[in-house]
Amino acid sequence: MDGAPTEESVLRIAVLVKQIPAPAQLRMEDGRAVRTGVALEVNAYCRRANAKAVELAGLDGEAVVFTMGPPAAEDALREMIACGAHRGVHLCDPAFAGSDTLATARALAAAVAAEGPFDLVLAGLNSLDADTGQVPAETAELLGLPFEAGIHHFELDGRDFTARLETDDGYRIVSGRLPAMLSTAERLCDPSKAPPEQREQVPAERIRRVAAADLGLRADQVGAAGSPTRVGTVRHRSAARLGLRAETAAEAIDRLAELGAFADDAEGDGPAVASPPTASSVGGASDTASPATNDDGSEAPQVWCFFTEAGAGAELLGEAAELARRISGTVTAVTPDPAPTGLGALGADRALAIAGAAEPEEWASALDAAADHARPWALLVEGTRTGRVVASIIAARRGWGLTGDAIGLEVDADQRLVAWKPAFGGQLEAPIHSDSPVQMATVRPGVLARRQPRSAPDPRPAVIEPPAPARLRTESATRSDADPGELRRARAVVAVGVGVEPDGYPVIDELRAALGGAAIGATRRVTDRGWVPRSRQIGVTGHSVAPRLLIAVGSSGRFNHTVGIRNAGVLMAINSDPGAEIFDQVDVGLIGEWQQFVPELTAELAARGLAAPEAPGQAAAGPTGEGKVMETAAGAGAR
Repeated sequence: MDGAPTEESVLRIAVLVKQIPAPAQLRMEDGRAVRTGVALEVNAYCRRANAKAVELAGLDGEAVVFTMGPPAAEDALREMIACGAHRGVHLCDPAFAGSDTLATARALAAAVAAEGPFDLVLAGLNSLDADTGQVPAETAELLGLPFEAGIHHFELDGRDFTARLETDDGYRIVSGRLPAMLSTAERLCDPSKAPPEQREQVPAERIRRVAAADLGLRADQVGAAGSPTRVGTVRHRSAARLGLRAETAAEAIDRLAELGAFADDAEGDGPAVASPPTASSVGGASDTASPATNDDGSEAPQVWCFFTEAGAGAELLGEAAELARRISGTVTAVTPDPAPTGLGALGADRALAIAGAAEPEEWASALDAAADHARPWALLVEGTRTGRVVASIIAARRGWGLTGDAIGLEVDADQRLVAWKPAFGGQLEAPIHSDSPVQMATVRPGVLARRQPRSAPDPRPAVIEPPAPARLRTESATRSDADPGELRRARAVVAVGVGVEPDGYPVIDELRAALGGAAIGATRRVTDRGWVPRSRQIGVTGHSVAPRLLIAVGSSGRFNHTVGIRNAGVLMAINSDPGAEIFDQVDVGLIGEWQQFVPELTAELAARGLAAPEAPGQAAAGPTGEGKVMETAAGAGAR
């Protein structure tokens, strides 16, 4: 963003919005997503970005809203203008068709720069039809702006600002100075909404349509030609659930036992981590200071994994070791300093520790410099909110293809990475291929198979440092959950929907205790109401879990939630509505009031001495919705 900043008392704000199919109206037929007749609407997060921009700009400033899409997307701009934005810019050109996140960010950044300078750029945290959160961070990097994701509260003092950000397990407070770019959380403010009659009254001259050539973009910079990733043939994922119905709690327990929900075979659960490369096949594998080489002297391919959270790291390293086995390569773990112990057993052959860094921008800079030098075969990053920002910054800097929220990783016949991504709320899976020299993917914690540790020593970590300090700084961080990783470790989970109100949670806690200390999970509507911490949200905008047993209580079964529970070993649901969608997606169903069945299940478990096996470190069930709040100093452990 070139040009001098505007006057402190007058703000110019750019807003990025996206028009998407209404999620509630999407449906499946014969394994395909049916979009005919589906209404289009502004993405929910983007509505908050526009509302906050209008508020901050006030009467004297200017809020300019941008969108990229076909002619129909003009309606999104009209609605945002009807809600107070001053004018709109519509990136509409067949040349933009087929753009992946990086090509989209490239076009949006060019448009914002052409209309700038702006003091602030706001975007939604992510789009509900894709949910990667990559475009805002990539756009910010291309504009040369500092970026933070998911602001929940924002205060401005002149050109200095303080923002409260939602994280995966709480929130943190950051400070900085304009210009900057931020993405908005759903709870930031009331959304911008206007009825069709108000949209129609917006004068046409308040919307400017621009093409790629108007922005100085070449054909190979946008659309499919400018996209480093491409989508392969989509496949339909079958739920493969039994759909049994039980008449009584005792019968339900019988069915669960028959399906192995209470089997105590955790030690044999999941494949083992692939063995480390031998010295004869890959020389120098234990030396962190030099790259590994094959017997012929060629450099062995490397799979790098960046993570800040131990549970996510264990999943990444185990999968990376399997990928490395298939390509005769090695695995490098990259973490903040100090590197955790046990990396060798989890799959790492090498380790890099980023020293003196606690901010996403610093982690991205250090990882970017190291990866650009080593050029690994693949760079895998934890699919946390922080991880998505780190990966997006690197992808934008290097032009590398990035797949967001991958749920599976494979090696194709050409020895290239295939990252499988969920689509249509998880009912479809799309293979994403990258044409860049370094293939990147973020992987959502909880979707990969648990692997048993191997016998291998820890590699000696080499220390790397970020090239420059971050422009935005964390002042403090707070956890709203005493154990945010419990959901991913748990062998049993009880997931509550809005059908269970908080006064019924003590009864739920008794069931959790009877299950051996089951973790609590919840739907998005529950966490939106503040009944359970947001860190316990399961679904497309929350966590994915893979317990041995999951019992859904009072949940309707919308796919935005069930995409997060599909990897459970055995699924059971309790709902009073015989037609609830949840019953089509579980192994055992109890139709009736949870107030009756939950106590009966608890009594049956106690009488039979049954309980799902505990995962390592899993504590006994505590009060639902309560979590010990832990404060950390500025930057310390901030995520």
